[in-house]
Amino acid sequence: MTTNTRTKRLAPLIILIISLALLIPGITQPLITLQASLSHQAMVETGQTLVEQQDMHPAMKSMASQFLGSLKVSGDSLVYDKTRSILGTAEDLWQFGYRFVAVLILLFSVVIPAIKSILLTLACLSSSSTRLLKANALLSKWSMSDVFAMGVIIALLAANAASSETAAVNFNAQLHSGFYWFVAYCLLSTVGSQLLIRKD
Repeated sequence: MTTNTRTKRLAPLIILIISLALLIPGITQPLITLQASLSHQAMVETGQTLVEQQDMHPAMKSMASQFLGSLKVSGDSLVYDKTRSILGTAEDLWQFGYRFVAVLILLFSVVIPAIKSILLTLACLSSSSTRLLKANALLSKWSMSDVFAMGVIIALLAANAASSETAAVNFNAQLHSGFYWFVAYCLLSTVGSQLLIRKD
């Protein structure tokens, strides 16, 4: 490898090493929190609707409706609250018996992206990088890290969109640092890969 070639590969090498470093917190740090809360007032209103739909004595129905209608409650009860990282999610799926899904998450969102970054880093250091770049191109078809990141965003939007003031159960989702580390890894890995391919 000539000095000129080494200089050209220095920028992609630095970017790829940084992307590999970003992958570690990306898969270990908290990624997303999902919460579900039960609205007390909405539950009372749902109970009132159910009473009105029941086939029961009119006097009993009237008493039950009046009782429920007179109740004025406020607040919510948190019924579900989970914060998970990518590795934590895979671990939970494994423990609950969804082992195939856990393996798929680890394989396509962790193992293959890591191998790709390592191959590209080695390609920067190697005098003959053709085989390494071909192997990377083959693995790129199976890497799902960007798709996984988009899936997390869609889950966040769907959970927040499902919530309303009149709903009995409200959902809330919050992104954490792990998501941003992972997205940064995806972006830098792509940039480093494109720079390396163009240099060669």
